[in-house]
Amino acid sequence: MSQPWTPLFALNRQVLMARNLADVTQAQADQPPAPHVNSITWILAHLVENRRWLLGTLDRSGEPPAATGPRSLAQLEAAMDETQTALAEVFDAVADWREPRLHPAMQAAMPLEEIVGTFLMEEAYHLGQIGTARKLLGLPGAMRAPEPAKV
Repeated sequence: MSQPWTPLFALNRQVLMARNLADVTQAQADQPPAPHVNSITWILAHLVENRRWLLGTLDRSGEPPAATGPRSLAQLEAAMDETQTALAEVFDAVADWREPRLHPAMQAAMPLEEIVGTFLMEEAYHLGQIGTARKLLGLPGAMRAPEPAKV
């Protein structure tokens, strides 16, 4: 059965994340862009851990994510790529998307498709935070509408 999750998570990784990280240096990524605002590396580490939680839910291991320390942008991007590949494999193996499972954050049973949907929405939200962080750091916005066709 065809499932939409692989291309949607890939869109987050290959478009939203890649564009928002363009031209961000390691020093900028590690610096909180404003008081009481998480750094870009903190946000990315959070996204990697969320994907690991989702993988644990999908493969039924329920294993919490491995504890991680500070990481470089390159390491976080590689971890996102690794989780992208793992998610695609697990998504293709799901037999029943309506099967109730325990949502690891909400601690409530819900259909697997709803659990995956909540993770997808949270990821898109945090990728938007990276876009805001880059603006607070003085970089231009990375998400632009296409230029109108010239006649």
